[in-house]
Amino acid sequence: MSAVEPAVRERSDLVVMIDSYSVSTVPLEMLFNQTNLSQGTGFIWKVGNDFFLITNWHNLSGKNPFTGKHLSATLAEPNAVRVWWNVRDKLGHKAGIEHSIRDNDGHPLWYIHPVHGRKIDVVALPISPTEQVEPYPINAMENADLQIQIGMDVFVLGYPFGIAQPGGLPIWKRASLASEPELAGATAERHMLLDTGSRPGMSGSPIIRRTWGATTMANGDVAVVTGSATKFVGVYSGRIQGPDPLDAQLGIGWPGALVPEIISGRRRDDP
Repeated sequence: MSAVEPAVRERSDLVVMIDSYSVSTVPLEMLFNQTNLSQGTGFIWKVGNDFFLITNWHNLSGKNPFTGKHLSATLAEPNAVRVWWNVRDKLGHKAGIEHSIRDNDGHPLWYIHPVHGRKIDVVALPISPTEQVEPYPINAMENADLQIQIGMDVFVLGYPFGIAQPGGLPIWKRASLASEPELAGATAERHMLLDTGSRPGMSGSPIIRRTWGATTMANGDVAVVTGSATKFVGVYSGRIQGPDPLDAQLGIGWPGALVPEIISGRRRDDP
């Protein structure tokens, strides 16, 4: 099995090796006109020649997916998103570009799940990257058929409070699967639980499983990998907040299989 092919950033004095998955995410700013309402994370999915920004429904709608209440105290809803793209041929540099998320009549441009709609807190926004930027679609990266079980460690790649590594790369926040992932699609909630203490700004982050050396594949075979192997697991959606600050810190993760279902369904959200 081949290792993850790293991105390479050239400098005059050295060559810096950067993990491919570190360039798969983009920081997001949700805007009402020019007012910044919130921050989040997204990543790019490509089908044919079409690109889609994957993030949470609550990021683009500005509403709580479970209660329908506005997230902003101003009751404002975003009408644009500023995507901080990786600049083409200048890895480590970002360019903030605004993209409309509603049409001229105020109708959402994003797609929701064709069957479960807003009950799935994941959306796909058709998006057109400019020639200035490099999208790095996550579904074009190495994706091994690793075994995924409760208790395993995963990583949430996002921007807590907008914090990033040098060069605008995401923070790799470790988590563990706290519920049976195979049951996520069979329950009414349709999400997994993660044991992690996340922070605002990580909503919409990809969840990945990363292993090194000997690893168990989905069919039960044990393989020895050269370098590392990675599997896209899902989309992070923030944490469950209880009334007591000592409550268990549990996050919500939506299975990765929902993303291609949303894109192929092409179901626009209601205004």
